[in-house]
Amino acid sequence: MNIIEIPDGESVPGPGVYRMSMAHYHSQDCCPGPSISSSGLRTIWSQSPYHFWMTSDLNEDRLPSPVQSDALTLGKAAHALMLGEEDFDATYCYVPADAPQRPTKTQRAAFERTGEWSEAAAPGAAFWEEFDAKAADRTLLQHEQVERIVRMSASLKANPLAVEALTGHLTEVSLIWEDTATGVWLKSRIDVIPANGFDFADLKTFAPRTKSIKRAVQQAITDNEYPMQMGLGQIGAQVVLGHEAAECVLILLQSTAPYTCTPVHLDEEALYWGRVKCRSAIDTFAKCMETGYWPQPVEDVLPYTLPDSQMHRLGEMQINGELPSIER
Repeated sequence: MNIIEIPDGESVPGPGVYRMSMAHYHSQDCCPGPSISSSGLRTIWSQSPYHFWMTSDLNEDRLPSPVQSDALTLGKAAHALMLGEEDFDATYCYVPADAPQRPTKTQRAAFERTGEWSEAAAPGAAFWEEFDAKAADRTLLQHEQVERIVRMSASLKANPLAVEALTGHLTEVSLIWEDTATGVWLKSRIDVIPANGFDFADLKTFAPRTKSIKRAVQQAITDNEYPMQMGLGQIGAQVVLGHEAAECVLILLQSTAPYTCTPVHLDEEALYWGRVKCRSAIDTFAKCMETGYWPQPVEDVLPYTLPDSQMHRLGEMQINGELPSIER
């Protein structure tokens, strides 16, 4: 397999398998024409074309990028450490638990007068001067976040099936191709193409919204439309690699205690409908690019009906005389 390195700012020469930074992959600069990845397709499908457009690089009047949430920072950092998605030390830094106190306002004022740190302030000043220089342009992780990532990593390594699925020589490669039906450039970046029976494997972090981990895992996969991500990868494998990627597994790693690790095999039906949704979203994206019209979630007047439970309760109250009848 020929894997081509693409530096930031350069466009791919055509369909193929590439290595590039995550930031470049998500930009519009990496392809010869308008492009979209599974995250964009999932936004179009599950939210609306308008949601996608208002945050897209294609839109000169897009909304400012939101501040990255702690959960997203944690997930990206976990990927970087466990899968080598980016150079962890070059991308992240954290304050050690035993870091000395920063010089106080009084100590800084004394330093500005004399040009020398006091004996009490000197160790802390030296540490923070070096730390701040290293931390420039990197994402700062809190000590608590680092502890959680270490726990998550230990849980992953304790699960042989998860380790096997995420073991492979092709990690974080990008499949890029042009859709023949629309001319749109498509991008798929699956975490690992393993060398062990699975075609694709992807690591996901999640915080359960229910006590049942099995149900929470199902919710996370459904809510985030992960079958669409794998489905787009399947389409890319067929076009770029020339073979079918039938066996797809997700590793759901809990980002809260007790940090469970759950391998999930996506069945044929889930992947089929993932591809169908992708096809619909690709066609919608192409149409919106052509017309310049990006529909919002609701285009007509939204009808409202009282919930059945409230209708039943109000009806009973009226029958019992607790509510009046409007007929006189």
